[in-house]
Amino acid sequence: MLHLIFLESSLELIPPEIFRHSAVISDARRRKKNPSGIILDDSRHHAAMRRLYKAEKRGRPDIIHTCLLLALDSPIKELSIHVHTFHGKIIWINRETRLPRNYNRFIGLMEDLFENRCISSGGKKLIEITDITLSDLLTSLNCQIVVMDEKGDPKLDESLKKDIVVCIGAYPHGNFEKETLHILKEFDAEFVSISREPLTSLYVTGKVLCEYERMFSPQI
Repeated sequence: MLHLIFLESSLELIPPEIFRHSAVISDARRRKKNPSGIILDDSRHHAAMRRLYKAEKRGRPDIIHTCLLLALDSPIKELSIHVHTFHGKIIWINRETRLPRNYNRFIGLMEDLFENRCISSGGKKLIEITDITLSDLLTSLNCQIVVMDEKGDPKLDESLKKDIVVCIGAYPHGNFEKETLHILKEFDAEFVSISREPLTSLYVTGKVLCEYERMFSPQI
């Protein structure tokens, strides 16, 4: 089983400190929504985001959107997917979920998720904001943990196992937060790179999936 965890994903609702900014108010009026129920998006709220802590890592839900589409498109059957957000929420994605490929529809779906905590269809849960922490999740998966990081050792093919957790940062700039690194090190995570240069989350996700398919799903 391959367990993918997208770490510190840039997916969050607009924080209270910028509710009253003109860029946020304008977007909320256009969409006929309350600012508190809108997903933070740098392309729409850039001027307001200048006030935010770690603004360079936030407001890019397009990154997790494309990564999830790629992962869910994979023919790997034994695959679990979780999204860890910048604020530490853990979102579970059902392997059978068919996410909207249209970005605006995806944003609408995520706004529904943050409001209702669960998206279901036909009595089946598809996406859910859980009540667990990153530590809880890693404990429950109980597998070797590999973290993709350009500062790690260049040995992805040596590190992959049939049952493994692979963690991929899903934010635009910067490094993992100290709290996240502390948790990962507590679980003896192995830091692995595929390049000494920073790569996009999408490219890294594709590389991990392709390598795992090559090693453990040769029939694909």
